Amino acid sequence: MQTDNKNFEKKYTSKLYKFFDLLYKLLVINISIIILSLPIITMFPIIVAAHATIKNDLNQTSIFKALFTNFKKYFKRSVKMGICLLLAFGAGIYGYLFWSFQDFNNNHTMEIIAQIAIIVLIICLIIFTFIIVHIPLLTITFEKLDNFQIFKMSLFLSVKYFITTLIMLFSLAVILGVLFLCLIQPGLLAIWMIFGISLPMYLVIKFTTPIYYRFAKIDFQKINERIDEELKDE
Repeated sequence: MQTDNKNFEKKYTSKLYKFFDLLYKLLVINISIIILSLPIITMFPIIVAAHATIKNDLNQTSIFKALFTNFKKYFKRSVKMGICLLLAFGAGIYGYLFWSFQDFNNNHTMEIIAQIAIIVLIICLIIFTFIIVHIPLLTITFEKLDNFQIFKMSLFLSVKYFITTLIMLFSLAVILGVLFLCLIQPGLLAIWMIFGISLPMYLVIKFTTPIYYRFAKIDFQKINERIDEELKDE
C-alpha cells in the first residue's frame, strides 16, 4: 500500500505531470478569456482575472474556481478601467479617421492643422498602447491604489522599463497577429483558441516577475498621500 502511495506521489510531483497540468490550466484560462471577452464589457475584467490566476493561483487544484474567484474580486474595479480605456482608444481612432478623411478644398491651413492633429493622435495612441500592457499586472499588484494612480504608475513603468515594455508589446502583437493570420489560415484558429492568449500571458508574467516583485514592496499609497499633502500645503 505504501509503495502504491509513493508511486502515486512520485507521478503527481513529476516534471512531466506538472508540465501537462500547466498546459491544461493554460487551456482552461485561454478558453475562458475567449468566451468572457465576447461581451465587450467583461473583456478587461477577465484579462485582469487571468493575470491574477496565472501569477498567484496556478498551484490551485481547481483552476476554474481560482479564475472566477479572481474575476469576481477584480470585476468592479477593472470594468471601470476597461470602459475608460475603451472610450479613450475609441476616441483616438475616431479622431484619426476624422482628420484623415476630411476634404478641406485645398485649404492649406486646415490641411496643416489636420496633419498636426494626426501626428499628435498617433503619438497618443502609441503612448496609450505602451501604458495599457502594464495595467493588468499593476491592478493585481497594488490593490489599494485607485485606477488613476494605476494609470500614472503604468506610464512610469513603460518609460523606466522600456525594453521590458517592448517585450510585453511583442507578446500582445503575437496574440493579435496570430488571430489575424487565422483569417488567412483558419487552421491556426484551433491553436490560438488553445494557447494563443494564455501562453504569451504566462511567459510575460514570468519574465516581469522580478520587476513587479521589487515594486510590490513599495507602499505607493503612502507616497501618493504624502505628495498630495505637500501640494495642499503649497
